[in-house]
Amino acid sequence: MDVPASPHPSEAFLSEFGTPTLLWRVLQSVGYTEPPQYSWWEVDMTGGLQWFAVQGVVPPHGGRPAWTGWTCNSDGQTPWEAAQVTAQAMLLNICQRFGDELTGGPAASIPRADPAAAEWKQADGCALFRGRGERAESSSPAMSAMMAVLKLFSQREDTYS
Repeated sequence: MDVPASPHPSEAFLSEFGTPTLLWRVLQSVGYTEPPQYSWWEVDMTGGLQWFAVQGVVPPHGGRPAWTGWTCNSDGQTPWEAAQVTAQAMLLNICQRFGDELTGGPAASIPRADPAAAEWKQADGCALFRGRGERAESSSPAMSAMMAVLKLFSQREDTYS
């Protein structure tokens, strides 16, 4: 993706509920006072499609040395769509790295495992019982439901690449 000289800053991604909102709630729960910053720009795509890139930035947390900050770039058909993917990537990384610090609160249902890599096998005829992988990587039915949604999202995202 080409980065232009002056991308558009935007806080509009927090005005509609989505993953930027969830990310901001998680960050607030650990003491962040400023929301993540998002910038977006239009990129040239072949085939005449309008396409946008978004960069999200979470600065380091002054009171938590291990929270060194995150920067993520993503793209989509609209700036809002790309911001969803950007925020999700940062949110999942935070939950995977700092899940023990995030028990309860807004991150309670976010899986601590990478949805693209997690393999939760169900024993034949036992779809209603949690398998070994699910028990190891999910602490609640809500987290299991979120994992199912994130696995679908991850697979769909791969079809656009």
